[in-house]
Amino acid sequence: MHITLDKFLNEIESLSPGFLNKIKTLYPLNFNVEIDSVSKFSISLNHDVQNIYFLEHLNPQFSLQLNIFMVLNALRNKQIPTKSISGDVESALILLGALGNIDIDFELLVYKYFGDIPALMLRKIMSSQPQPQESSLQEDEVNRVLESFRDISIRLDRLEHVLIN
Repeated sequence: MHITLDKFLNEIESLSPGFLNKIKTLYPLNFNVEIDSVSKFSISLNHDVQNIYFLEHLNPQFSLQLNIFMVLNALRNKQIPTKSISGDVESALILLGALGNIDIDFELLVYKYFGDIPALMLRKIMSSQPQPQESSLQEDEVNRVLESFRDISIRLDRLEHVLIN
């Protein structure tokens, strides 16, 4: 089974022009990703096909082996330890550097493609680090917005349930 990444990559390109030009220099690119407690998957990128496969690629250029803390650190700080990369480290660093330099609202992308609950979970993960400059008024406002998102999500779930039955 695979999922086409064409639309997703075009979305990233529209939000961060020049991203595709950076990674197209690496094509064809095949790599595996292994995250603890998640089955291995692979990503294949070339000029014709950009897919994510839920199988391990037999001959990858490089592999990423991460635990959940490394993934969270990568999302927050845009850093992945080089010890978690095996294979062609140079290609991996170029790809990860291109991904790290894009300035995209991941929360908006997750909301657009996966829904409000995963977006709220991502927001919670990303904002779990306390920021000293944030006042209690801002925290209260954020909590009110999150609460309203939860209420909207519950209402949408109920409405969907009513419409289906």
